[in-house]
Amino acid sequence: MQRRHGLEPFLDEAPAAPDAGLSVRIRFEVGHLNLRGRGDAGDFAASVESALGQPLPLDPNTMSRDRHEVCWLGPDEWLIITALDALPDCTARLRDKLGNHVSSLVDVTGGQILLELSGPDVRQVLAKGCTLDLHSAAFGVGDCAQCGLADANVLLALVDPAPIFHVIVRRSFSDYLLRWLTHAAGEKGAKFSGA
Repeated sequence: MQRRHGLEPFLDEAPAAPDAGLSVRIRFEVGHLNLRGRGDAGDFAASVESALGQPLPLDPNTMSRDRHEVCWLGPDEWLIITALDALPDCTARLRDKLGNHVSSLVDVTGGQILLELSGPDVRQVLAKGCTLDLHSAAFGVGDCAQCGLADANVLLALVDPAPIFHVIVRRSFSDYLLRWLTHAAGEKGAKFSGA
């Protein structure tokens, strides 16, 4: 059975812009886990690192990327993005390692969509609806922030200097945000992909 993301109607009617300044790829092959716990307490961070095989980011608005993408959301909250087929194993390893810690691990895959934005105009398009300073000197690779984008609340992360941004948005706002990006891309347009 093919997994659906609910944005198929948008993709069916999205305008084709082969030389677009903005490319948007709907990444529905990833899972999302919300992790809560005291990063400054005992060996919580070490336990998470042992389960994931990579560090837990403890500095505000930073992320770690390796096998998983782990974004800092607050002093006691992180979003873990991993391959959908690795989600059950990742969840089991975290639950095992965190068994003695006061923590919470919730699969929020069904409520969120990850959009991957790239192209020569990506910073300019995002700046039309976001108050963050997205200049490369202010927002670099490995930075992430919860912010507003147009009328949607998102998690924005720079994952590649190309630049490539990941935008995580609530599923209920995803169609709106794609339509806003179409409009914000202006004359050069946007191209969209996602099965």
